[in-house]
Amino acid sequence: MGIYDAFAPYYASGGFTQYSQRMTEAFPSLMRHFNQTPETILDLACGEGTFAISMAQAGYQVTGIDRSPAMLKLAKTKSRTEKVSVTWRQLEMQHLEYENSFDIVTCWFDSLNYLLELDDLCATFRGVHNALRENGLFVFDMNTIYWLVTLAQRYAVTVERETEEIFQVHRHSYDFDKNIATFYITAFVKEKDRWLRRVDEIHKERGYTIGEIQECLKDAGFQELACWGDLEDQSPLTKESRRVYFITQK
Repeated sequence: MGIYDAFAPYYASGGFTQYSQRMTEAFPSLMRHFNQTPETILDLACGEGTFAISMAQAGYQVTGIDRSPAMLKLAKTKSRTEKVSVTWRQLEMQHLEYENSFDIVTCWFDSLNYLLELDDLCATFRGVHNALRENGLFVFDMNTIYWLVTLAQRYAVTVERETEEIFQVHRHSYDFDKNIATFYITAFVKEKDRWLRRVDEIHKERGYTIGEIQECLKDAGFQELACWGDLEDQSPLTKESRRVYFITQK
């Protein structure tokens, strides 16, 4: 079973979708800042579809891809409920097959960190470049090495959710030789007033240096427009930034 397959329904019902909602709210200002009036959007690692569906509701033509069939099933159900049209595809983002098809490509919530090999990150950037129309934007975020190390050392164990229905714990570790963070996710689920189900998943993210990311972007043919530590206030990247946000152009 792949990552997020067992955990998908609990992800969708928790607070994890709030980040996608924040990116939805920040998107119009971002487009105005870079004088963009896009019509078509490709959302990589779309998950349960919060951002893609919100963009479709705003009038964009949206395609969402994800590796997890369980996440896509939730996304399809959600889009039917919301009565919006989104094209959903199960696809690994390092194997994109599009040519000059989209005005904007997005990838949110450190999804690119799940690519554990530098070659896969570079292949994804090349595929995105091919998928974009001329002057199209690629907007994405990634967890910084600083934050992945901080999670492991300062927050080795965190209680992510504690409600009447679910108790969820994350344990974190970091391999300094490979720059890979491991997240051990355990959730206990209550059914009919009894704790009847336990869900375990192991997630891994690679920490990339800013230089590695920039080199891959350059090799793919992108021009860097911005490199921020926060998208919403468009603040500069610092050594202690939790995330890095890139806005790049074909």
